[in-house]
Amino acid sequence: DGIRDIYWKYGQRIIAMAKKLKDNANVYALYITNFGCGPDSFISHFFRDESQGKPYLQLEIDEHSADAGAITRCEAFLDSLRNVRKKKQEKEQHPMTARAGKPDSLSLSGRVIYIPHMADHAFAFASAFEACGLKAAVFPQSDEKTLELGRKYTTGKECFPCIVTTGDIIKITKQPAFNPDKTAIFFPSGSGPCRYGQYHRFHRLLLDQLGYPNIPIFAPEQDESLYDDVEIIGKKFTRLAWRAIVAVDLLTKMLHETRPYETISGATETVYKACLEMICNDVRNERDLIETFDGIITAFNTIDVDRSTEKPLIGIVGEIFVRLNRFSNEDVIKKIERLGGEVWLAPFAEWIYYTNFTARMRNTVEKKWISNLRLSIVERFQKKDEKMLMDFVSRYLRNSHEPDTEEIIDKASKYLHPSFEGEAILSVGKAMDLRAKGASGVVNIMPFTCMPGTIVSAILKRFREEYQYFPILNMAYDGQEQTNTLTRLEAFMYQAKQYKQTGKSYN
Repeated sequence: DGIRDIYWKYGQRIIAMAKKLKDNANVYALYITNFGCGPDSFISHFFRDESQGKPYLQLEIDEHSADAGAITRCEAFLDSLRNVRKKKQEKEQHPMTARAGKPDSLSLSGRVIYIPHMADHAFAFASAFEACGLKAAVFPQSDEKTLELGRKYTTGKECFPCIVTTGDIIKITKQPAFNPDKTAIFFPSGSGPCRYGQYHRFHRLLLDQLGYPNIPIFAPEQDESLYDDVEIIGKKFTRLAWRAIVAVDLLTKMLHETRPYETISGATETVYKACLEMICNDVRNERDLIETFDGIITAFNTIDVDRSTEKPLIGIVGEIFVRLNRFSNEDVIKKIERLGGEVWLAPFAEWIYYTNFTARMRNTVEKKWISNLRLSIVERFQKKDEKMLMDFVSRYLRNSHEPDTEEIIDKASKYLHPSFEGEAILSVGKAMDLRAKGASGVVNIMPFTCMPGTIVSAILKRFREEYQYFPILNMAYDGQEQTNTLTRLEAFMYQAKQYKQTGKSYN
């Protein structure tokens, strides 16, 4: 099972080798990796766990590596093998904690289901859980303690969102009222190629090692099995959760279209928080969200604004966690607004539609026509609910329309083939869409060493050159606040204002 959980072919081979070597007394592993290798940042954890204490040497190679350093480490490793017998005895005296069962086989009833605070959508999402009779809570806002704990239990080579979510999970276990028998974690998975699909497997391994094998991690796959997986929560959950996502997407748009023009600082944020609570209450009680937004629009119309000067529109694309999580991106949206811009943030719903798109493609290849029919019915209701809310809220919003997944894919296909799955094609296609809608620049937000993000950065450089040096800024975050962040944003905003006025910018 552990091998099948690794969706990288070489990862499967590496874990399979660990399984073979652990029972061979006279053979030891030499694990060769390279600096910044994304898959290995997680595979190395699973390899160590599978080795069950048997010594191995991991060599990390980069362009600066010298033969002498590798030889010295090999010699030291060979010397250390003399103590293998002693270490084996110690390992037998202190066995590892037993592994937990599969998350979907464990009951969620009677537990508080914790949801990662990727964005404010999490609060409305928790309300959908509660509407189905389950207890749910959102992880406390990430902070410096999150990073401290996250770095303590990771190597630093993992994606930044993994470090953040790891820290948040550990923070929960350190709360005074924490009870592992009353706790569960909701953490959607994925099927690659992005490392995101390995997060919950790493978290499972970590919780087992910390002595919490009884904490279930409910990790539905974000593929063709997604809607089947979430049915464990309740038949009505899928639609309630979808409406919650769309509602917060639209509320976020209202926030970003209003806050840059407010005359009283903080007024929009106050109204936004009150409206978010309205959405949560109405999702929890299954009320009509059209009526909810009638009240939300009334509340936003009380905010005093000055739109006499139109600000340059800045699109935000990139890795979904960091672009939505204010702590992880150092509140970049507010910084852009303070520098004179208005933000159009790629919505959360974009990823759900893309999940449907890729599932439909796989079902077609595998000739799963019944699955495609069921998926088409689900998506039909999703689009109906979204259109109903979007049409109603469009009387307040200026930029309410979002393109279909097929339209985004079509735009990006000039640079990436649709078979190359993941966020890269969405970020490229959305950047092109934002430019066509009048954006004066695009910021691509990603974690440091993000695999899809690195690809997007390279493609957007070409895109920028082909379109009159359209302003593009790639921002990579790793939790270490950089002194040049504000300087880079200032230079970018200067270019964006120039592009808005003249239709082109310069290096």
